[in-house]
Amino acid sequence: EWNKLFQYEHKKLGEKVQRHRCKGVCFKGRPPGSPCRFGYPHDLENKSCFEPDTNSIYLPILEPDVNYHNPYILVYTRHNHDLKCILSGKSAKAAMFYISDYITKNPLSTGDMLALM
Repeated sequence: EWNKLFQYEHKKLGEKVQRHRCKGVCFKGRPPGSPCRFGYPHDLENKSCFEPDTNSIYLPILEPDVNYHNPYILVYTRHNHDLKCILSGKSAKAAMFYISDYITKNPLSTGDMLALM
C-alpha cells in the first residue's frame, strides 16, 4: 500500500512542480527564437554513464522537460528542487557563479563579471 501511495504522490508532485514549462525568464536577455536558457528540453538518456574525458557522470533522462530530482526528497518535502552531479570543470564554475549571483544579488551579470576577471 505504501509503494502505491508513494508512486501516486511522486507522479502528482512531479507533474505539478518538477515539469518545466518555458516562461519569459527562460529567454531573459536572449534574442527572439533562442532556446531555453535552462537547457530544456533535455536530451533523452536511457542509462547512467561516466565520461572519463570530462570526468562527468550522466544520469538517466526519461522525460525531456522534467527537472533532475530525487523522488524521496520531492515527496517528503513537497517542494521543487534541482539535483545535478557537479564534480569539477565548467559545470562547477557555472554553479559557483550561479550560487554567488543568487546569494549576493549582484547587479552585474555573470558575463560582465567574467569580463572583469
